[in-house]
Amino acid sequence: MMSMFLIAIIASVLINPLGIGTSSASPSSPDAPAAIVAQEATPVVEATPADTYDCEIVAPGVGSEPWVRSELYFGVPIGTGEELPTDEELQEFLDTEWQDFLDTEITTRFPDGLTVLTGYGQYLNSSNVISQENSIVLIIFLPLDAVPEASASIDEIREAYKTEFEQESVLRVDAEPVCVSF
Repeated sequence: MMSMFLIAIIASVLINPLGIGTSSASPSSPDAPAAIVAQEATPVVEATPADTYDCEIVAPGVGSEPWVRSELYFGVPIGTGEELPTDEELQEFLDTEWQDFLDTEITTRFPDGLTVLTGYGQYLNSSNVISQENSIVLIIFLPLDAVPEASASIDEIREAYKTEFEQESVLRVDAEPVCVSF
């Protein structure tokens, strides 16, 4: 049963990125959605030491190295959760408020590179109603030696977004190791 639940969560993230951001359930409340409780947990940063993971097995001959992939899922703070914003309203937010946040809070911390995707997500809110929202997914790849400092910067970004856009949460996902080559 648990494996089916995990498969459903992974499939929903791959198909429709989660738009966690506006639920009013407290992470400590017994009826809080699992996604809210899980995102409040401190991530495990070094689950597999670099010296025990061999990218040559995963990607032979390409010279890849083990890195951490960190993702943040930001709920777009426009629309009501029942009615999504128009394409024009969404684009206005992305071009102005999001771009300002990206420039001042994210790019200054990670100038070496990042990826931003937009998507649609939904989640079960604290009233047991499916809430829909647009979402922004930030993907950052980090060399293992940069993880401790970068982890703090990623949490600073989460806190800044929650404060600036009055969001309850920003979902964080860390995967390690992944093999990266340039």
